[in-house]
Amino acid sequence: MNYNTTNTNPQGSSNFLKVAVVILGIALLGLGGYTYKNYKELNAQKNQLIDQKEQLINQLDELKIDYEQKMKENGELTEEMEEAKKRIDALIAEVKKQKNVTASVVRKYKREIAKLKKQRDELYRVADSLRMANQQLTLEKDSLNADLEKQKEFTDTLLTKNEQLSKVLNRAKVLYPTNISATGVKIKSSGKIVETTRKWRTKQIRVCFTIPKNDILETGKQVFFVRVVNPNGEVIGTLDEIEIDGNMVKISSAEEVIYENKALKVCSFVKPADLDKDIVKGDYLIEIYHNGVKVGTTHLTLK
Repeated sequence: MNYNTTNTNPQGSSNFLKVAVVILGIALLGLGGYTYKNYKELNAQKNQLIDQKEQLINQLDELKIDYEQKMKENGELTEEMEEAKKRIDALIAEVKKQKNVTASVVRKYKREIAKLKKQRDELYRVADSLRMANQQLTLEKDSLNADLEKQKEFTDTLLTKNEQLSKVLNRAKVLYPTNISATGVKIKSSGKIVETTRKWRTKQIRVCFTIPKNDILETGKQVFFVRVVNPNGEVIGTLDEIEIDGNMVKISSAEEVIYENKALKVCSFVKPADLDKDIVKGDYLIEIYHNGVKVGTTHLTLK
């Protein structure tokens, strides 16, 4: 008996091919969808990185503008801020040159920007501290100058008062006589003094004055000098010399008295060395000196 085992089923083969085509189509559609999805995601990531690049540039620009504004407002640490601004310019140039921006590149520049911001905050803190310190120093300097000016005014006032007091004390050491008078006299053998205004009868010239009371001047010996100048401009008398304001001055007589802070009348007699030559008609000038100061004058006229 012969059996034929060969299975020839054309319909079954056709169904298998249809199923295979369907499966392949579905696979191709899935692969296309996945590819498209990946494309969209990559494109979105690329655009996001481009945006982040622009954000980096904007942040760097803002830092630069912030530094420039701060440098105008605060003159402290200008050099350090200028260096930081140069670093920002360099980073802006670097970021702009980046063609294919990646996430790692973005992270790198974000770290740099964070460092720059931290540096900026520290610089501002130091600059503000320096500014406040300078303001305090300025206030202290102004206060010190004001104190020095007040001290100078006080010192000037004190010096002025001291000068005035010194003048008063120096003046107090000088006695200015009052009631100064001068007359021609002739002394008789009896000792009687006869006053005269006639040249031919005058043998001496008497000068009298009153020393005033002075409670400041020390008691004791005081010397007054009398100077008599005749109408010819000649000094008559003893012709000793004393120093007045750095100059040597001839004097006619000297009267030494014991002063006790009380009013005292003094008379000095000037005797000419040559009666005929020294005693002439006309006006005579009489001067009185005490402690290097001219303290009084008067005049005498002989006919």
